[in-house]
Amino acid sequence: MTSSEQRGGSDASGCWSDGRRAESYDRPENRAFYQAALAKLLEGAPALAGKGVDLGCGTGFSTELLVASYPAMAWQGIDIARPMLELARRKRGLAAATFRLASAESLPLADASVDTVVANLSWHWFGAGAGREVRRVLRPGGWLLAAVPLRLFSGASGNRALARVLLAGRRSFVRRPSQGLRFEAARSLLPGPLRVGRHELYVGRESFANGRDLLAVLDSRGALAAIFGDHPPDVLDGPAPLEFSWPLALVHLQVPA
Repeated sequence: MTSSEQRGGSDASGCWSDGRRAESYDRPENRAFYQAALAKLLEGAPALAGKGVDLGCGTGFSTELLVASYPAMAWQGIDIARPMLELARRKRGLAAATFRLASAESLPLADASVDTVVANLSWHWFGAGAGREVRRVLRPGGWLLAAVPLRLFSGASGNRALARVLLAGRRSFVRRPSQGLRFEAARSLLPGPLRVGRHELYVGRESFANGRDLLAVLDSRGALAAIFGDHPPDVLDGPAPLEFSWPLALVHLQVPA
């Protein structure tokens, strides 16, 4: 995860600023979740080569799959949270990748120096300047591949249970950029003219034994902070098991050559 310029008025990187949060995030079910989303994002991807960036790499779940899928590329993971990067650097499967501490809004990369930027379920954490920065560092003909969470209604039982909590607290509800984008907005993540190679709706699905388990996983991913800010719920009622859906926009955007 990288920083958003605002999250209900709190420090944007605070959600991931301590080691315990990073350890909680770095769990097998999250690895499976993020890698499944990335696998869908990579379907139909253009031929990739050269230098790649995993932007908002966290503890390296997506970087692992990128290195395995494109071993000839030079991959670099960038994230705003030092504890997340420390975990990524210790992973044996990521020895071929490099990692840098930086925000998406101020990338420590030269102009037109990158062939591919991947943002797998991380763009909703970025501030408004991220699109301009990604455009700056991509070479002509370079690609942004992004899986972007959407603000889209789901009838799944877990989503409905969470919506009831949101409705109950609607008087104090604050809309945050981290709550996701509209589907049409995903094709315009970068400023200026673009070639849209893919713009597709994908819905990831998970099942949880009860509300406690669902809240624990959402909390580990930062999703509760993204939706509720500093006051997330600690109880979630609903019929067991709880089904949860993740609507995503999958986009392949190319900078004109």
